[in-house]
Amino acid sequence: MAVPAEGRLAASTEETAVYRDVTVRVRSLLAAAFLPASEKQIAGLVASYAAARPGVDGLFDVPEARYASPVLERRVSTRPGERDEEPA
Repeated sequence: MAVPAEGRLAASTEETAVYRDVTVRVRSLLAAAFLPASEKQIAGLVASYAAARPGVDGLFDVPEARYASPVLERRVSTRPGERDEEPA
């Protein structure tokens, strides 16, 4: 089944916009970290970022854990007879 010309154009325009957004994000991250990079390196980072980002986002998109709060610090006593402190 052939895709109409306007469908190809819309898909192409959308892909270009996404690529432009990823490029801006990669350049911003490099600038924030004060890391120099050549245009070839930036192109590689853009491709890697675009491929890896959905997987990373998926790690945080677990419906069962939506209302869970992470344990950021847990103080545990190692001496017998002392009680463990509850996290704040």
